[in-house]
Amino acid sequence: MKRSLLLVLFACALFVSIGAAVSIGGAAGTSDASAFAQQDIDPDDILMSVAVEDDGDAVWTIEYRTRLDTDEDEAAFEDLRNDIRDDPEPYVERFSERMEATAAAAADATGREMTIEEMTVSAEKRELPREYGVVTYSFRWSNFAASENDRLYVGDAIDGLFLDEETALLLSWSDSYDLLGASPTPSETRESAVIYQGPTTFSSGEPRVELGPPEDAPPADGDQTDPAVAQNAMIVIVLVVLAGGLLAGAVAYRRRQAARTETEGGNEREAEPIDSELLSNEEQVLRLIEEEGGRIKQQEIAERLGWTDAKTSQVTKKLREEGELDGFRLGRENVLSLPDEDTPPDSQ
Repeated sequence: MKRSLLLVLFACALFVSIGAAVSIGGAAGTSDASAFAQQDIDPDDILMSVAVEDDGDAVWTIEYRTRLDTDEDEAAFEDLRNDIRDDPEPYVERFSERMEATAAAAADATGREMTIEEMTVSAEKRELPREYGVVTYSFRWSNFAASENDRLYVGDAIDGLFLDEETALLLSWSDSYDLLGASPTPSETRESAVIYQGPTTFSSGEPRVELGPPEDAPPADGDQTDPAVAQNAMIVIVLVVLAGGLLAGAVAYRRRQAARTETEGGNEREAEPIDSELLSNEEQVLRLIEEEGGRIKQQEIAERLGWTDAKTSQVTKKLREEGELDGFRLGRENVLSLPDEDTPPDSQ
């Protein structure tokens, strides 16, 4: 296991170094990043959480999450977790180098001094509600957001960022600020956060989130005097995220068809509460159905999660196509259930 992990780490450093060199040289960097994204050893999903603080600093948490389907998966992830716990320095050092290069490029383009500090890495198992192996990198990015006239402008440091279909970007802030505007329109807007769900390619000048004191009115239409970052910085940050995916995906995983129940000493082990902001749309649906005993009406999902009928249909359709859910008609209602739930004999 350790030998394979070292090979993966070497591959991460090699690909990122090549990507950075190409991006500095010209537009060819974009196609290289795209090809790299097609590797089959990525985790099941990636969550990039960016908590913007009142002074413009941001605490980043990047999670590479992979389902643990089999005993072999669990054993392999346990080896990875032990390796990170016993010797985290190689993991931290390589990731930190890539992020420092990204921040330096962003600083040159925006004119704000930026640093990457407090880098950590960890690995743990979680119930989301299914069992996942999660590798997490956390760090502080100073001056990530621009501050002007009691307002914060977020996004110029990651201008043109690309999110693949397995990646989500969550930007959050404190209750000292209200959302005044966001471009493009987020996939989801919450009280103190917006979420962009891939696949998404942000155009030049995107993403942008403007925050202001609660009493501020929405800004008038017009261009923001908001500095845009150079393309080479964007290529580097994409490669950093994907390189971390290689690390987290060092163990081969396959999706399972039903929820796993762990027991210790004959007693069920209850999962620790999970912040819903850390769950993807699909995970929120699965968790809700499990809370309802394995079966729920589709309309109730929309009401409980505050979604439109169209969004609910899109998310549940994807889960059904992937074998994560079964569905049947009960009168005029669509009913969804976990695969291990028996379908009523009178269902249509």
